[in-house]
Amino acid sequence: MNKNAAVWLIIPQTNLHVGNESVVSFSVIDKAIQRDVTTQLPCINSSSLKGAVKEFLTEELRFDENKIVSLFGSVKKKGNTSDTQKGAAIFFDANLLFLPQQCTDGNEVYQLTYSDGVIDDFLEKAKNLGIVYKKENITNKLTNVAQGSISKDAFAHICKDESLPIIARNCLDNGESVNLWYEQVLPSKSVLAVIIATPNQDDLDVLDGKIVQIGANATIGYGYCKFVKL
Repeated sequence: MNKNAAVWLIIPQTNLHVGNESVVSFSVIDKAIQRDVTTQLPCINSSSLKGAVKEFLTEELRFDENKIVSLFGSVKKKGNTSDTQKGAAIFFDANLLFLPQQCTDGNEVYQLTYSDGVIDDFLEKAKNLGIVYKKENITNKLTNVAQGSISKDAFAHICKDESLPIIARNCLDNGESVNLWYEQVLPSKSVLAVIIATPNQDDLDVLDGKIVQIGANATIGYGYCKFVKL
């Protein structure tokens, strides 16, 4: 890859719901989260992530307009036609690497459960794109990491629909329920990792340590995520 690629950690500080509108569910879950099509592990699709980062830089940080166009592209209307400028930044899907699990020993409220196999798969993808990291580069940025790895199958099991939180949502009209639905979330303190490539190494450094809202339900506190650059 001829661009400067970097790995970022995305750590939800509140429950996260990035919906998968292409899935029709016949289970109790009315609104499911996005999942990797190959592994079926929770993820954030690149288009959802790119849109959230662009909005944050534009609306919250008032990023330079020319820089926004350079990184994210634009569509300019010329009469009845559109002139599209392609953005230089490349966003990949964000993959789930750590899932918080309640502790039973009383010393910690939760621990970050992980699978070496899942992390190795992500690191291999990063290596293929020209970025070399070790697991310790990631874990050194985190706290409450469990002492031991579980298998990939075990990690997939704790990420199944029935294992993740499902929250009842309700719409009231004069105090009467008119629409009850059930929404799946990825719990706060989960850890995802994403590869983002830009023309210059420091193009998005302004995101480091910032809280970016991703996904739906911002007005009820969902999806406020901390970005950490490795």
